[in-house]
Amino acid sequence: MTSSIYIHLDTTSNIVLTQGINAGDFHRGIVHPPKNILLLNPSSELGEFENHTTMKIIRGEAAVSQFLQNLSKNRLLLENKWIDFTDLAMLKELTPLEISELLYFGHMKTHLYSPFFYKLQNNFVYFDLENGLNRTYYRYLDEFYRILASKITHIALERLNDRRSFFRKAQPVSKVNSEILKPLKEAMKEGIFFSFEHAITENGEFLIPIYFVEETPQLNRALIKNEEEQFLGYLIYNQDRQTWRLKVEDQLFGFSTKNTLIS
Repeated sequence: MTSSIYIHLDTTSNIVLTQGINAGDFHRGIVHPPKNILLLNPSSELGEFENHTTMKIIRGEAAVSQFLQNLSKNRLLLENKWIDFTDLAMLKELTPLEISELLYFGHMKTHLYSPFFYKLQNNFVYFDLENGLNRTYYRYLDEFYRILASKITHIALERLNDRRSFFRKAQPVSKVNSEILKPLKEAMKEGIFFSFEHAITENGEFLIPIYFVEETPQLNRALIKNEEEQFLGYLIYNQDRQTWRLKVEDQLFGFSTKNTLIS
């Protein structure tokens, strides 16, 4: 069971570095799934060989969906890294320079120029890293907020029903509205994590603490070196009303969401 979600956001290139969100969470959370995928792992045995790029591709939304589902069940690739593309004909229009740029992207896991290619019309570039970290490029950050909202809802559902008796009906949990998470954008640029390990239930509310963290984590208690200084606020679920709200107040980032945005 996931105990924490770490997030670091780079808005310059729309890169989101996360821990606690995997390929399955990505697949379940996105609203506009990839139409086709170009695998950036040259040793992959999956997909079909594409002559022009000499790389492997997954074609069609159904095949892509199956590919992502399989990744969520077991790690099929030694390295899960891919970029989506819209049209096969445009893929075949890539120049040798653009193909070499993609190869560099796949090898170094960082972009040389823009991570979003005109001919590919890609919305995502996805990399699994070591220690459960993930780096994903999003053309539209709204997709990330939806994935995060879906993951938080899933963990909250597990946590709130973890200790129920066999004969007790499972407690439903309303989905987090992704809009409620957007005020955290500035804090995400510094690095934050949602600590379900430190979540508490109080007066009919499930409180998930949010902390600042400046370094790439191994998500554990060692990250909280100074709880008072690192504490940012709570994401709160009211079990009776089945509503979520964000309670955050931090003048350093120029925002306050105390008693704001209920979904």
